[in-house]
Amino acid sequence: MSDQTAQPDSTPRGSGGMASPQERGVPGQLSRRGLLRAAGVSEIVIGFIHPLTGALGDFGTSDQWILSKIAQTSQYKNGFKIGGKTYQVTVKSYDTQSDPNRAGDLAGQAILTDKVDLLLTSSTPETVNPVATKAETLGTPVICGNVPWQAWYANLGGNPTPGKSTFKPKFATMYFLGVNDLCNAFIPMMNRIHAQLHTDKNIGAAFPNDSDGNAFRAAWPVFAHPAGYTLIDPPAYTDGLADYTTMISQFKTLKCDFFTNVPLPPDFNVMWKQAAQQGYKPKLATVAKVLLFPSDVKALGSLVNNVATDAWWTPNMPWKSSLTGETCQQIASEYESATGKQWVQSLSNYSLFEVAYAALTAAGDPHDKAAVADAMFKVNIQALAGQLDWTSSKNPAPGVVDTPCVGVQWKPDAKWGYSMQVVDNTLMPNVPLTGTLEPTNK
Repeated sequence: MSDQTAQPDSTPRGSGGMASPQERGVPGQLSRRGLLRAAGVSEIVIGFIHPLTGALGDFGTSDQWILSKIAQTSQYKNGFKIGGKTYQVTVKSYDTQSDPNRAGDLAGQAILTDKVDLLLTSSTPETVNPVATKAETLGTPVICGNVPWQAWYANLGGNPTPGKSTFKPKFATMYFLGVNDLCNAFIPMMNRIHAQLHTDKNIGAAFPNDSDGNAFRAAWPVFAHPAGYTLIDPPAYTDGLADYTTMISQFKTLKCDFFTNVPLPPDFNVMWKQAAQQGYKPKLATVAKVLLFPSDVKALGSLVNNVATDAWWTPNMPWKSSLTGETCQQIASEYESATGKQWVQSLSNYSLFEVAYAALTAAGDPHDKAAVADAMFKVNIQALAGQLDWTSSKNPAPGVVDTPCVGVQWKPDAKWGYSMQVVDNTLMPNVPLTGTLEPTNK
């Protein structure tokens, strides 16, 4: 097994079903695809590029379980039926180790060496953007998730400014929230705390010098200023910074009762501990890209109490799998039962495989990459991640489905220590509240 593949999935496969992700060709022998073709068996190869280890590893926490779950669906187990043929489906999993350069290299390997028909990729611009760039360059369809759409779209050459988003990628589509959704989820929570505590309306913004940081720095003023907030935005820091004293002092001096950011998770752990030590206690912290998963919370303990963030997926969202009909709650409960771990919102990566099935089966010929890409732009399904409709005139840019979010806070929980509670549903009123919005610090 090559180090580019995830650990073997031991799930038994039905004949004509989904093969294990580690199966590869051996130099000097017929490749697996060659053997299948010689035997008259048709095959589809899907590559899944994602971070399973490294600084972004938390984003991939549920991915191996998702792979095993998808393998059990009738569609993937029994093969895709397309144009009178049944195609066995092989999914190859590639761990980026949270390295952007490696992500791009793995995409090249998947396309040029492993001859994938379709790529899937997920979890932050550091992962997704290099993969999408390589796929566009090499003419291979790629479906992307868990990446703010503005950063994704700008990376491919588009202008995410409203009214100017006309550029259409040739081979790449994505579904996920945007900075607009985060701002529109965070500001209502700030308004409620401001009304409750009569705060100053200064927001301390800790934005790094990376794709997400640059996108947030450009977008936040558009939303904050009309709502009456002043953004205190220090010079962009470099990912991996060890000392945030200068920034924290500025936030304290300028009475930033609100705080927002979009850091790498290890950087937030350092910064938030230093903020507590130095007495910076904003009335409400609304953080992005961090405290999304239980493992983030364990690293900070009680410092996470009533810190707010976004949730793009929760067990009580009203969606169902297009493959099995299972609800969000059923998927979350099954994950917890199977793994002994608390549910994570990256279970939404399940929908990458829903979209893949919809596009490949509609393409006519799954090996015709242009046809598959064309089919991707026509997918319209209600999936575990919500309504994924690439044909909608409401989409903010070609190839983009903007899925909104709810506002959540981490609160004490008897079973898990802390759990994520929905405290604001401004953007998704069909998602019930499960907790009460409270100040991070009073």
